[in-house]
Amino acid sequence: MKLFASEALARFTLAQAARAFAMKSATPMRRCRAFAGILLLCSTAAQATLIVSAPWVRPTSERTATDAYMVLNSSEAAALTKVRSIVATSVVIRGATGVKTNPRLALPAGVPVVLAPDTFHLVLRGLAHPLKPGDRVPLVLTIESAAGARQEISITAEVRARPPADDERHAPKR
Repeated sequence: MKLFASEALARFTLAQAARAFAMKSATPMRRCRAFAGILLLCSTAAQATLIVSAPWVRPTSERTATDAYMVLNSSEAAALTKVRSIVATSVVIRGATGVKTNPRLALPAGVPVVLAPDTFHLVLRGLAHPLKPGDRVPLVLTIESAAGARQEISITAEVRARPPADDERHAPKR
């Protein structure tokens, strides 16, 4: 009887596969099927890897809005569809200066997407309190894969006047 992958997954759990593989009385064919089942279960559970580098947020003097920046690198084609933070009433994805809000930001596989001043960036609106240098801002990024699967990634961005890379460039030489 042939089973499609989804039917096989419904009937074959990881625990069953491990037991079948470990049985002393298991035939080589049964062990081979169990091992294939383990691989199938593991491969279907895999998700894209998203690397978030150098997240930072501009300081504010009043309780208004500010911008957040970072570098996003996804192992598979995906999109940033939503961002939220407990310090802001809303967070929107915005394009370059003068460009309207974007509902989603494409993350091509293996290509770094830089959120920086004068390019794509995040705008935190309705801040709960002013943000001063050294504060930490929690952000939750919602990433949607090309297949439609969603995952949330929690990060913390430091409030600072300039990007972290600028601090490295301006550091005194030893």
